[in-house]
Amino acid sequence: MTPKTKLPGEQVRKLGKKRYHSAIQRYVFAGAIFLGTALLLTVTGISGLGILISLGGLGISYYLYRNGQHLMKRADDAQRGAQAETDVAELLRPLGYKKWQVEYNLRIKRWGDADVVLFSPKGNWYVIDVKSHGGTKVYESGRLRKRYGKNIYDFKEGNLISKVKGQAREVKHLKGAEWVTALLCFTKGSVNIPSNDINGVYVVGAGDLLNILLQLDK
Repeated sequence: MTPKTKLPGEQVRKLGKKRYHSAIQRYVFAGAIFLGTALLLTVTGISGLGILISLGGLGISYYLYRNGQHLMKRADDAQRGAQAETDVAELLRPLGYKKWQVEYNLRIKRWGDADVVLFSPKGNWYVIDVKSHGGTKVYESGRLRKRYGKNIYDFKEGNLISKVKGQAREVKHLKGAEWVTALLCFTKGSVNIPSNDINGVYVVGAGDLLNILLQLDK
């Protein structure tokens, strides 16, 4: 049986839905415990034991509520990531007409999913890690960072360059390729990096992705 072809953003979208449902569960539990604590307080009255139980119940309710907020934010992040992958897939559509092979959400051992894997008619392999971070991407102090005005920040996910390099190594092994070129593609913000190259990883904005791929494949 031919394996089911994954759609762009499919895995991330599923993850977002899972986080959303988990967040709703936390909110429901938080509300139930809060109401239960209030009801218990009316039964026990104002007493040392009642106050102690109430404080414990309110603490648990607050923890669950905050955890729900965190999961909801992570769900929103996942949905934005899924939309970014879908947007990039649309940009790559012309490559299909040029006989490029495109694979989405390729499962690899150490680095999760490779967002996009490409095989060109000339026999070249590429892996693209899609990100939706805003700001201007710059290379400073030996690492990729993002700039908002005068402020520069690290990426919370850690070293994105090392991650996509690891993905390229995994894809190289899985596909039996001689070499896999790694790209980081940002769907938001801009990129201010000379030649778009950081130690062999091409960091590009979504608007430049197609042209850079075609240039690399010459």
